[in-house]
Amino acid sequence: MPKKSILLAENLAYKLSLDRTLFQGIHLNIDVGDRIALVGSNGIGKSTILKILASQLSPNTGSVLRNGIVYYLPQISTIRQEITAETVLNFLISISDEWWNIEEILQTQFHTNLDLSLPITNLSGGELTKLFLAIGLAQEPNLLLLDEPTNHMDLQALESLKQFLQDFAGAFVIVSHKPFFLDQATDVTWELTPDGLQVYGGNFSQYREQKEIELEAALRSHEVARKELKRTQATAIQEQQRADQSSRNGRGKFLNGSIDRMAAGLIKTKAEVSTGTAKKKHEVAVAKANQKVAETKVKTTKVTSIQLEEKNQKRRNIINIQGANLRVSERLLIQNIQLHVSSCDRISIIGANGSGKSSLVKAILGRENQTAVLESGEVLLAPAIKAVYLDQTYELVDRRCTILENMQVANPNLSYQLLRQQLGHFLFKYDDVHKSASVLSGGELARLAIAMISISEIDLLILDEPTNNLDIETVEQMVVGINDYQGAIWVISHDLDFLSRINITQSFKLKEQALQMTTYLPSTPEQYYRELLECHNICY
Repeated sequence: MPKKSILLAENLAYKLSLDRTLFQGIHLNIDVGDRIALVGSNGIGKSTILKILASQLSPNTGSVLRNGIVYYLPQISTIRQEITAETVLNFLISISDEWWNIEEILQTQFHTNLDLSLPITNLSGGELTKLFLAIGLAQEPNLLLLDEPTNHMDLQALESLKQFLQDFAGAFVIVSHKPFFLDQATDVTWELTPDGLQVYGGNFSQYREQKEIELEAALRSHEVARKELKRTQATAIQEQQRADQSSRNGRGKFLNGSIDRMAAGLIKTKAEVSTGTAKKKHEVAVAKANQKVAETKVKTTKVTSIQLEEKNQKRRNIINIQGANLRVSERLLIQNIQLHVSSCDRISIIGANGSGKSSLVKAILGRENQTAVLESGEVLLAPAIKAVYLDQTYELVDRRCTILENMQVANPNLSYQLLRQQLGHFLFKYDDVHKSASVLSGGELARLAIAMISISEIDLLILDEPTNNLDIETVEQMVVGINDYQGAIWVISHDLDFLSRINITQSFKLKEQALQMTTYLPSTPEQYYRELLECHNICY
């Protein structure tokens, strides 16, 4: 029995300007039951194409035929900027006469109870995501278009979202930079490029395997084309050398009297004709071979180059906490902390949003104006330690300064030329380096922050949800950079795919206000994930 189509799009193209086309030639079909991941580098147009499918944006060319209700959930950072209501209740009343249905969906579908009297600005990213999903479900949609709903979600929220999507009767297209989640929630992968949309059967891991096979085949084809070009060029040279030798032989015979002038002239003429014919023939062959080389050249996306430098390679103790408690204002978050970090350790800490992961870091580093404090017990921090903290809002970047000025502050000893070179690695080029950091997008802020880290001398690198706002290609480069770095790393992340690839040596979970070491490490992601979920009723 054929599937029922919900949406059909033909020949979509979208131009940002007269001389820049974002994408073109997009043909797609979405049927009932489709579970689709939409992937592609930052800035390629994933959000734009979702808006076109949702009728929020018109394409320059092409058409979209919809056969059902389509609900579009934009990125939460965009939603926050547009909310004007004060409390959650005021907001719900403003969008629905039967707002209690939304509250009921929140409770039944997402196991979430919100205090309706709270200021809506107090809601976390995960809570806002679930609230807007509930708003969408109240419209009984046939198709969900979800733009990075997995950002800012803890593991239990991600598990709740995954379960909801698996049970959803319609179809959905989701943009997410969390491969582990996509593997569990989707079975088709769309890759968006400037040339069009490529469809891959299978989840993200299967898509990644198919891409590697394609790349290997393309590289082989290019190598064959290069060898054929060399062979064709060598043949042309040999033919030219033979023709020249034939002409020289004829002249030599004339000079030694073996043949007369007429015979020598005929030999010369024949050699010239033969040379001319061969030259044209080989010029055509070489041109075709060159064209084949150009056609088979592998197009690779330029991604960020990340190289981290550790300050001191000598192993030493960096942090030692024995029996301390973490308190934020009057609230006790973590009791009896036992934590030891040495210069070669790679630790990860995972727990529910608001459980104290980031507050613990800030308390250890003694950040100014920070209400989180460590009390009681023993807290030892190595003297003159150079710790760099990349938080979720990229406070490392001074918004009052330009991109270049931020780099100069990160390492005043580097020359202007080296700073420009490194910024180029992070895709900041030409006059862009003089732009104010205040106008950068979330992804650009992340890239600048990582660029600053890459030129800093570091004893301890602390990464707080570092993969948020980063496309998968940049995360790949971050993985390479982190694995080459020999200093200590402390990672707070719910991105299990990322954690599984950076050689974590110790992993901790927050459970009942206690910091406990996990039995499994992220290098065994399935067992690690199950262990964390088994305690979710307590941990989360």
